[in-house]
Amino acid sequence: MTIQKLAYTFEEAAEQSGYSVRTLKQAVYDGNLLARYANTKGVIRHADLDEWLNDLPAEPPTR
Repeated sequence: MTIQKLAYTFEEAAEQSGYSVRTLKQAVYDGNLLARYANTKGVIRHADLDEWLNDLPAEPPTR
């Protein structure tokens, strides 16, 4: 039985999603991804990371 983590550190979320920590922190700063904090340690819930990934555009931006 595989147990899924409820929340990830920014580093773990980056590894799980394939995006950089910087990209995730920018998404939090922009209000597109929700991070939660216990003291100063930020974590991203699995559900919030999944929702953010699902909300990304299906097509690359046009120039």
